[in-house]
Formats: sequence, structure tokens, C-alpha cells
Amino acid sequence: MAIYRRSVTGSTVQLHDMPSLSRRSVVALCAWEVCVIGYSLASLALIGGHIWSADDLLWIAELAICGLFVVGAVALLSRRFGKVGGAITGVLCGLLPSVLMLSWVFVARPGFEASAGGAGIAFMLAAPSAVGGAFAGIICAGRNKHP
Repeated sequence: MAIYRRSVTGSTVQLHDMPSLSRRSVVALCAWEVCVIGYSLASLALIGGHIWSADDLLWIAELAICGLFVVGAVALLSRRFGKVGGAITGVLCGLLPSVLMLSWVFVARPGFEASAGGAGIAFMLAAPSAVGGAFAGIICAGRNKHP
């Protein structure tokens, strides 16, 4: 469905289909959140004797906010690529939070426990974030013009 608008010069121009882009971005965000938060919840559920607390909800909220940035970058960058290019862009954007956390560990050298925890979280979230980013990239990718 295309939206047309009369321009200042009197010619008709096609506007971008914004509802479709917004819908794809929300679906892509849901796909990333299911991959990453689902993996985190499953790993916490498989740990025997884990007592749920408010810190767990805070951790999930932080992951959700991280997902907004990851999927926002994927949505902006993968629009002009096809499905394969969108998936590659999504994997790279999905790995970016882990790379940033590892670089913080190596540059800041925050101490033994903080550096071990930061590196552990970065490695733990790298794979689900990359898979979620790939799904988000496929969802957000533009359609190829070539058959």
C-alpha cells in the first residue's frame, strides 16, 4: 500500500510506507527480545535453586533497553540490504554489546570480580544476541528489487 502526496511543485510523490516499517521494527524487537531474554530466563530456570528477586527483573529490564538500541541500529542499517545482508548486519549489531563489554573489561580493568563478571556476561549474551540480531535483520531488511 503506497501513500501519495502532492508536492509543492504540483507533482505527485510516493511517501515511504511508515506503518509497515514501524510494524517490522516492533516484530524485529520482539524477535530479539525472545531470543535474548528467553535464553536468559531459560538459563536461570535450569539453575537449580535460583531464588527470583527484584534484581532479576532489573536485569531483564536492562536487556530490554539494550534490545531497543540493537534493533534500532539493525533497522537503520539493514533497510537497504536484502535478507542475507540484513542477517549479516543483524549479527554484527547483535555482537556489538558483547564487544563493548569486553573492551570495557580490557580497557578499564575494573578488578577481578567485575572483570570476570563482565566477561562472563559478554560471552553468555553473544550468541543469543547475534541470533536475535540476525532475525531482526531479516525482518527489517528491504525487499530486493532484483527477481
